[in-house]
Amino acid sequence: ITDPGRDQGKCFKITEMSAFDTEKWAEHAINAILRNASHEEALSFLPLIYAYAMQTDATTAVGNTLAQAEEGKQAITNATQTLAVCFASVFFKLPFEELLAVTQPLLNCCSIYLTPGQHDLCDPIMNNPNQYIEEPSTFFTLKREGFKLHTDFFMNAAKRYLIDYLRKQDNR
Repeated sequence: ITDPGRDQGKCFKITEMSAFDTEKWAEHAINAILRNASHEEALSFLPLIYAYAMQTDATTAVGNTLAQAEEGKQAITNATQTLAVCFASVFFKLPFEELLAVTQPLLNCCSIYLTPGQHDLCDPIMNNPNQYIEEPSTFFTLKREGFKLHTDFFMNAAKRYLIDYLRKQDNR
């Protein structure tokens, strides 16, 4: 932690969840986001998902030139980043209990190095959060970094679930 405060200088390790746990976490988070997003918010995701999906298909087409492939990669990156921002804005508006339920697994991935400079001895922060973390902002930092670690899968899963959700909404 580099921010000034009581936790400055403490080192944490964030371990990626297993594929099974990541998929389960992503489904839970996406489901919570979709259940709590307004219809307008959900519809705002559609153009981003469409751009993402279309560019993904375009970059895999046979005969693309290198320049087209690079443009496609940039379009995918732009659509993914915009989608992540939109999702994050809804994510942090989740009802408190749901927000806790989807952020707790992120904290469960976090450990603290018990001896600074030695990276072989660490303990999960949730074993003793009141001893290991003294600044509330450190929890936010750890959740944010844990979220970043898992968002590649999250964004791919989000595309699949949002398309299904929007199809269901349009069929009402």
